[in-house]
Amino acid sequence: MKNLVSPYGVATGFLLLMLSASSQAIPAFAQRENLNCNSCHSAVPALNGIGRNYKLQGYEMPGQQRGRRPARLGNTNVLEGILPISAGIVAGPFDKKDSGETKVRAIHEVELMVAGQIAQGFSGFIELEAEDEEDFNVEASIIQGTFSLNSALNFQVSRAPSFYFDLYNSYTNSRRITINRTPVIDQGFGGADNDSSLRRLRQNLTVFGKANNFFYGLSFSGVANDNEGEDASTIISRLAYEFNTNLILGGMYINGSCSMQSGGGKSLGDPCFLADRDYSRAAVDLEWTTLNNLIINAVYMQAKDDLISGIGEESNNSFYLQGFYNIQREGRTLVTPIARYDSYEISNGLYQIDTITLGVSHYIRQNINLRGEFSDTSGEGPIADDNRFTIQVEAFF
Repeated sequence: MKNLVSPYGVATGFLLLMLSASSQAIPAFAQRENLNCNSCHSAVPALNGIGRNYKLQGYEMPGQQRGRRPARLGNTNVLEGILPISAGIVAGPFDKKDSGETKVRAIHEVELMVAGQIAQGFSGFIELEAEDEEDFNVEASIIQGTFSLNSALNFQVSRAPSFYFDLYNSYTNSRRITINRTPVIDQGFGGADNDSSLRRLRQNLTVFGKANNFFYGLSFSGVANDNEGEDASTIISRLAYEFNTNLILGGMYINGSCSMQSGGGKSLGDPCFLADRDYSRAAVDLEWTTLNNLIINAVYMQAKDDLISGIGEESNNSFYLQGFYNIQREGRTLVTPIARYDSYEISNGLYQIDTITLGVSHYIRQNINLRGEFSDTSGEGPIADDNRFTIQVEAFF
């Protein structure tokens, strides 16, 4: 096994720590509401109870009259008076897999986010991003508009990942606090969902809401990575119950079809070119906060996909258990160590792949996060053993 922790990687981490410490920028939402980031995030970007209600109420703090804004403090940008605008830069100056060469991703990703209330009862969110893997071509990664009658009844149109509407952190890529993604949302399993995963974009018509401690969501969607939602037939459902502020239990179920008329069946070689293929995803999830700042997340999911011929199906299971602890001072998170165990199957359960991820995040400022992370994968079949060490810096302003 190659030595992943080179002197270059360690030196880079210390250099970034020194350079980043001078920044005083505060993201637009926190500045607008005159709050620190940990008011809405258990560990940025994962949401806590206040953050979930803020999202649910169309980017208004609970109890505020819709359409009103609290007074802004400090300097503001020119466009902030119209809509809150935030930008982000993600740098990965040291990224090394045992199976590949060292990458110096000085700029890995840039993001621009616009969110807020359009009119009374109407809110929206737009995220533009450019990544090094895509040659920094700018694309709209998330677009959504929501009409809210009240907290219990909201209507949303979106081009977004499957569970963008979800208030909780279990199935959302944008709220993960690790560099490494969990296979629950990152794997396509048998490939009948256009050979894609839960984190990929799809067209969605959604109704969702929360009454007392009960949250629900229901979407009618196209297959993943079909920009026009052709021959849509996917139903995405979500239920969760907050027993108290420290314990949340939930589940989700997806049932759909990738037809030969959809975006996944038009061309030779597409996953659904030979036959219509049904697929389903069923999962249960838990979030438990204990010992004040220790947060435990767990998900167990079963994925079923018709075979590429349309005759017969394969079934694969996936699971993750994650824990992170927020070390705080004066109500602000400073350091978050995290550990996660992932396991998933492929080829009708013939092969099992397991990954252990260990990392630590240092929040230099509320909006600047320095991460160090190591992951080790034990593969089977077509998936080889591998490991990865990464240093990453995220800054939002």
